[in-house]
Amino acid sequence: MTHAPLPPNLTLAIADDHPMIRLAIKDVLLPLRAQEVVMCQSGKELLDALECRRFDLVVTDFAMEREQGSEDGLRLIQRIRSRFPETPVVVFTMLTNPGLLSCIQAEGVAAIVGKTEDPEVLRRTCLDVISGLKVGHLSAAIAGRIANAGGRADARTSQLSPKEIEVVRLFASGDSLTKIAAGFHRSLATIAAQKRSAMEKLNIANNADLIAYARDNGLA
Repeated sequence: MTHAPLPPNLTLAIADDHPMIRLAIKDVLLPLRAQEVVMCQSGKELLDALECRRFDLVVTDFAMEREQGSEDGLRLIQRIRSRFPETPVVVFTMLTNPGLLSCIQAEGVAAIVGKTEDPEVLRRTCLDVISGLKVGHLSAAIAGRIANAGGRADARTSQLSPKEIEVVRLFASGDSLTKIAAGFHRSLATIAAQKRSAMEKLNIANNADLIAYARDNGLA
């Protein structure tokens, strides 16, 4: 495959709340010869960086630390896509839930790559995205999870709305409904109703089973 010449002053933003992962991504992308690589440890830092300058590519984790008003998950992806629609975003994640992966794809990201895949997959994907050869690309492992979802129990997640998925994900990760409501700038009643609706769709009767479901099916 022939790639178009890369931008002469290539700039990249890498966001992950684990320092070693940020360094590993930077090392994998060294062949792109970026003039500048900005490292971000939270969604807030990434959004602040995007406000200050234009990037040719953003590589970000999906689930990151959410303290001090920071954001992650679908809300972060939605904000980036809304405010910086010309900036291609590659999501580099440990997520395995096909319903949630489909929601991320629907937000218009340039690509989704799994953290368990060969590093070369991430490098080639980023090169293709920058060159304009791939939009909405799924790595082989991610595409396989989504394609095979129909025959698995976790396909039930596809019944949930994106907002319900985020509420379940954050609740199962330890956030209270009050904290989720504050982070999403919604009322506590709205968040409680979305959690209750998700539990009804999943046929789950209590919080312990909801948390177990989320963890067993790659949501937390």
